[in-house]
Amino acid sequence: MDSEAWNEEQRLRNMRKEWEAASAGEHDYYAVLNVSRRATTEDIREAYRRLSRLFHPDRHHDAEKQEWARRQFHIIQRAHEILTDPAVRAAYDQLGEQGISMGKTVGYKLHSVKDLQDKFEREARMRRIENVDEWVQSQSEITLSVNGSEVVSPSAAQSSQQNANNKGTHGSGGLVMQQLFMSHSFTASLSDTVSGTIEGRMLSRNSNASASNGVVRVMIKRTLGPQTWISFTTPVLPPHVVAVEALHCPSLGTFYQTKVEQHALDIYTPPAITVRAGRPLSPYSTVFIAAATGNQYVLSSMWATSSARTLSKQPTRVSRKPSSVTIGITGARSTDEELGANMTATSNQAYIQAWYKRKIDMYFSVTGGLLVVGHNPQPVPPSGNATRRASSTSPASALAAPLLLGDISFNIDMVGEIDRHTKLGWKVDLGIASGVTLTVHLRRFRNSVNLPILLTPMLELELAIYASAIPMVVALALHYFVLKPRRRRLIQRQMDMLKDEQRYQLSQQQRQAQEAVHLMADSVGRARKQALAANGLVIESALYGDLPFGIAAQDTNILRAAMAKFGASRTALSTTDEPRACDVTIALHALVVGDQLVIAGSGSKQFLPGFYDPTFGAPKSLFVRYRFKGKIHEVIVKDDQALAIPMREHCIE
Repeated sequence: MDSEAWNEEQRLRNMRKEWEAASAGEHDYYAVLNVSRRATTEDIREAYRRLSRLFHPDRHHDAEKQEWARRQFHIIQRAHEILTDPAVRAAYDQLGEQGISMGKTVGYKLHSVKDLQDKFEREARMRRIENVDEWVQSQSEITLSVNGSEVVSPSAAQSSQQNANNKGTHGSGGLVMQQLFMSHSFTASLSDTVSGTIEGRMLSRNSNASASNGVVRVMIKRTLGPQTWISFTTPVLPPHVVAVEALHCPSLGTFYQTKVEQHALDIYTPPAITVRAGRPLSPYSTVFIAAATGNQYVLSSMWATSSARTLSKQPTRVSRKPSSVTIGITGARSTDEELGANMTATSNQAYIQAWYKRKIDMYFSVTGGLLVVGHNPQPVPPSGNATRRASSTSPASALAAPLLLGDISFNIDMVGEIDRHTKLGWKVDLGIASGVTLTVHLRRFRNSVNLPILLTPMLELELAIYASAIPMVVALALHYFVLKPRRRRLIQRQMDMLKDEQRYQLSQQQRQAQEAVHLMADSVGRARKQALAANGLVIESALYGDLPFGIAAQDTNILRAAMAKFGASRTALSTTDEPRACDVTIALHALVVGDQLVIAGSGSKQFLPGFYDPTFGAPKSLFVRYRFKGKIHEVIVKDDQALAIPMREHCIE
């Protein structure tokens, strides 16, 4: 995958997120007090008292410093008030700044932490639903199947003309619509745990008007817990297929699903039961199995006369569902590669399918698949033996019987991202018996349009190569020479616009950080002298930002290389057109307590007193060079990584 494009896109998203937070004046109050999210109330109060000794306005006599201290102390005091109130803290943990006011209004009505968490989770869920209701609550699909073989394939056109001459008719000579399928569904939340869905489907065939049909279904789904839900589906119009489905996911990657369908509202048709189960086979793969009874089995004499068991070719209102067994595996070799395979056996056929997906970059992917189908030919028995012969067929007997090769097909699917919510794809299916079919598919949010075009009913290698190779070459050329440069220009333009808008925020943050450093400078100076005299912990240098060291952010002795680059890095930081890092030596030393420095992880360090974000949207790190017991130590950690010093492995002498 193109890591450069991924980094640019990720940086733009980070910039947007940080800009929204900065514009709203949001703070990470845990970082303000330098405590972890699991800190107790006593830990929070102790951190508040420690910072109050530095920033309380009464400890400063200069008028200008008193004004600086008031601004700093206001943030510290607000962090203390929020994190020491259980109701407000629970709201803040769930919803951030937006949940603080709500936590103050509902806290007195609730009695336990679980009640608070449930309340705020419901509020957060409702906010998410309101934000994406227009997009994700509606889903539609349109598939228009077209026969274009007479236009594309000379042999198919000649064969069609001969058939037309034999029948005394004229061939179509152009594109012919074979089938139109349309579906649309709308989902609405009826309560916190219940949702309702209305779905309509229609199928129209050009060659057989009697086979065209439509259905409208209503589904009620109830969530029983974080891992379990159950649904009930019933049709409004015939055919009356009633279904009950349940899903349980006891752990990540493990699922158990059961579905019961009744294809006729009478006692003469047995229900079709399908059971699926899956579990992780390794951290990168999942194995699954599915078994379906179909509706042609006999456990009672009254089911022997079911219309689902008749071998007549006449259409019936009851769907005939054979029994089947499926076993398969899916996995990912890396973030760029996915693959899977499955095998299915039914009462009259078996097939093996495998697929492999490769991401060229974050906007373009290619998928290849192979399908082998085997048929079990069953002669139609006399009418008197139809029931007995039909009941003797099962997936096991289908596998035991000799199979005839039905088809071998290969498909290749290319998908490109037009924008963040729109994807355009081009798929080619090549089959010995099924011919060559080209499918253009467009998907935006949860709405999709598919256009399968039959190029030839027989396998023509020349046409198959043209249909596969030409679109792929065009797509790759369009992607690398047109779309990719265009995306980079758009991303760079948006990043420049955000940087221009952020310059005022940066100056404000820098000014507040400098004020905090001035307020703590005297106290830190005295602490440094005492630590030097006692041979204790002294912060020699500290930088925070997009550090140009060229080494990984990790706690290891290879940081010895940073010593030679430290001076060059300081020079680069001071001469660059844009700020890349800020000096936080004094601010970091102010956090030293008893020859120890601990910074909690899981949050950005830009909210620590005396820190600010010098590299808007870029990944940040903290470099620390310190002296302990007369020896030089160095460490560099990521922005959200915890830091604890002194550590023996940081020593470079």
